[in-house]
Amino acid sequence: MARYGYCFLDSGVRFDSPDAHPTTMIDLHRFLENPFDDPHISLPNLVAFTTDHIQRMINNNSTGDFTGRITATQSSLGLVDTKALADLSQLGVREGSKQTKNDYRKALPAGVAKIAGLVTGQYGDRAPELLECFPQGRNVFNNCRDDEVKEHLETLLGAVTAHQADLGAPTVAKAQALVDGWAAVYDASETSSGVKSAAITEKNYARENLQLMLFLNLLKIGEVFARQPEKLDLYMQQSLLKPHTPHPHIQSQPPAPPAPPHA
Repeated sequence: MARYGYCFLDSGVRFDSPDAHPTTMIDLHRFLENPFDDPHISLPNLVAFTTDHIQRMINNNSTGDFTGRITATQSSLGLVDTKALADLSQLGVREGSKQTKNDYRKALPAGVAKIAGLVTGQYGDRAPELLECFPQGRNVFNNCRDDEVKEHLETLLGAVTAHQADLGAPTVAKAQALVDGWAAVYDASETSSGVKSAAITEKNYARENLQLMLFLNLLKIGEVFARQPEKLDLYMQQSLLKPHTPHPHIQSQPPAPPAPPHA
């Protein structure tokens, strides 16, 4: 094996180190896997790691090798912070819209009962007009899915409208108010759910981008400090990525029971 002496170039790559760090061949594909994509890394841990990592790159960048990576990582981290904050700020709106819809849904059977009383008073409790208003019975307003409520309310509105001459305009107005009220609270709740889905998607994209930036940083450290794995600790504190409690899949196995004594 040709030897070149203890030679260092400006890049920091050490050419005389294979014997200093004995190693064995491993699957080369693993070097192209991004370890920061591990789903067990929480977002708070990822942010804490990145914040510390950026400061370490700034403090150990006398040659300017990491200037570009510092800028890219700061930008990526800022996007994660922005998207996470936007998702959090929408949380109260989403919860409020959902609660308003649930409250209206709970009060809906009572409003329907008042209209049913007016129809019964006009036609009797076995009249076909009552069946027109409630073809599946009144209990459907307690049991149907949220996305089915509108259909049942519109059926009720259509029926009382057809018999407005007997029931009067106030009865039709009560049914219309139920339809309009439900539409308002349901649409607001659905809109907030859509906003939530979009916010989560954007936050996930921002996180994936940050994970890629960290991987590129790791590759850059390998480029600058080839054959010097000890240099990694100057730039990355891996312990910050670990959960405070071990994941169940990585907990140690219980010790084996002692062997029975020989006879």
